[in-house]
Amino acid sequence: MEKKKLTWKHYTGIAAAVIVVIYCLTAFYFSKSFVYGTKINGINVSGKTADEVVEIFNKKAESYSLTIKERKNQKEVLTSDQIQAKFEGAEEIHKIKGNQNSFLWIKGLFGGEVYDDVTMYSYNEKTYKAAYKKLNAFNKKKIIKRVSAKPVYKDGKFVIQKEEEGTQLDTALTAKKVDEYIRNGISNISLEKENCYYNPEYKSKDQKVIDLTKKMNKSLKGSITYKFGKRTVVVDKDTYCKWYKIKKDYSGYTVDANALENWVLKFIYKYNTQYGWHTFKTHDGRTKKIYGGPYGWRISKDKEEAAIKKMIQNGTTETREPYWRQKGKVYDGVNGDIGDTYFEVDMSAQSVYYYKNGKLKFSTSCVTGKMTADRKTPECVAYIMYKQPTATLNGQGYSSPVKYWMPFVGNVGFHSASWRSSFGGSEYISNGSHGCVNLPESSAAILYKYAKPGDPVVTYY
Repeated sequence: MEKKKLTWKHYTGIAAAVIVVIYCLTAFYFSKSFVYGTKINGINVSGKTADEVVEIFNKKAESYSLTIKERKNQKEVLTSDQIQAKFEGAEEIHKIKGNQNSFLWIKGLFGGEVYDDVTMYSYNEKTYKAAYKKLNAFNKKKIIKRVSAKPVYKDGKFVIQKEEEGTQLDTALTAKKVDEYIRNGISNISLEKENCYYNPEYKSKDQKVIDLTKKMNKSLKGSITYKFGKRTVVVDKDTYCKWYKIKKDYSGYTVDANALENWVLKFIYKYNTQYGWHTFKTHDGRTKKIYGGPYGWRISKDKEEAAIKKMIQNGTTETREPYWRQKGKVYDGVNGDIGDTYFEVDMSAQSVYYYKNGKLKFSTSCVTGKMTADRKTPECVAYIMYKQPTATLNGQGYSSPVKYWMPFVGNVGFHSASWRSSFGGSEYISNGSHGCVNLPESSAAILYKYAKPGDPVVTYY
């Protein structure tokens, strides 16, 4: 009997049968394990049973830690002991396996089955929260505050100071994101990428910052140069740039009224002499520093503030003296602001001297106030307020008609004292006046002739 030859049909049938057998054997193999190409939360579990996969995740939970990447190249780690993670997705893994059709294992060759939302971990809230609170990211002493970019004055102009991102966190969002990462078993979190940080409101490349800087630079034009006596004081952009206050919305700037006022007050305090210190060279060559009294120079605060404001607004430039509310005879000079025409009362010597144009014209003995708190003649620099030939001086327990009345501070002044028989010496200590400078009538007449309203009067002990 002749053997039949196998045709291609026979071979095709045999091959198909072999393939079916292999496919079925493979399906049988995967009936107890995950089919080829199965991934659960990023892990390839092909060929592993559900129990084996659960064990894998249990071991990962035991060693799970979270690395927290922070700004300024800082990193912190919540360790496995602090987190104490526990895998909670065992039931879901068994369910996935139960729903798999092992006869569809072939899908694995074309990508397989992927499950990315299986529940991962729970954690020990007590140990986790204790560690979380101690992270440097929340340490107030180490947190760097965020600062917006802004115009700052440097080398004669405003330049943009770059923003400081800082390390201030949105604590609620950070807590939420860290919790999510732990529950999902992700080992690294970047707080920057998760937008957990508060950012500066304005950055150096923002058009608002650029425009504001240009605007502030355009304002740096005006100046005032004060020249008085030997003094030169300049208020220009190097000074008033410090008074600029940027508006919150960066739409512009204002001149800080308090800062301007403080500058004017310091200017006044430094250069006013009225009720301040006076340098005086006495008749016998001593140099004395005398404080107080109504004589001297006094700058007008209101006028100077208004003038400086106007200069900044209009960009004007001027050279002038300050606006004086009161003027003395000179500013600086041999006797400071007193000049070379004045009355000098040396109360220790009980003598009065009158100088005109630097030369002694007259001197006389006197009696000044009794050395008690209520009668002592004040030590100060004052000036002749006015003069009148006769007056009646009234006070507690006395009323005295006098001649040649020349008041210089309050109700204290020069006048004749016809009731006195002697002047000079120590008479003032126990029998002094009520504060006035008592003079012999002849001397008072001479001083009255010399005296002019505004002439300085220097009294000292």
